[in-house]
Amino acid sequence: MIRPERIGHAVIKVRDLERSRKFYTETLGMQVMKDVSEIRAVFLANNGRDHHELALFEIGSEAEAPNPKAVGLLHIAFRLRSEEELQAAYEELKEKGVPVHFTVNHGVTKSVYFEDPDGYELEVYCDNHPEEYVQFPNAYLGMEKLDYAPEDKGLRDVIAAMRQ
Repeated sequence: MIRPERIGHAVIKVRDLERSRKFYTETLGMQVMKDVSEIRAVFLANNGRDHHELALFEIGSEAEAPNPKAVGLLHIAFRLRSEEELQAAYEELKEKGVPVHFTVNHGVTKSVYFEDPDGYELEVYCDNHPEEYVQFPNAYLGMEKLDYAPEDKGLRDVIAAMRQ
């Protein structure tokens, strides 16, 4: 049996490399580890700790958006250190005009979901303390939206819309 230490990186296809690079570096604070202009790709990491955690490959402006009804990637998640960082991230997304899809206290995490310029769903989250998530009937199935995001949808709203 293969036993990976962890998931090492993800590679996504984007329409416009410069637009995506700007989003991931200026909104999510990722560092450019290597720009490979010959193949229109850039390799990014958080805190410079890996050669890359995310790579972006440009495929052109005519590329179709990810299809939410097709098999494929649902989202990419970025862990933050604390709930304070999560709330600050939420506020920054709002200030930058990045549409927030929904927020949720899952139980094990508190999360904010949003899209990158190509329509990939992204999540920023922080882990909850065990004292908090043991209160949930199912610590992976919390549905309530975050207190500081009352005007945004919650997971319950998103699931209801998917079933209509």
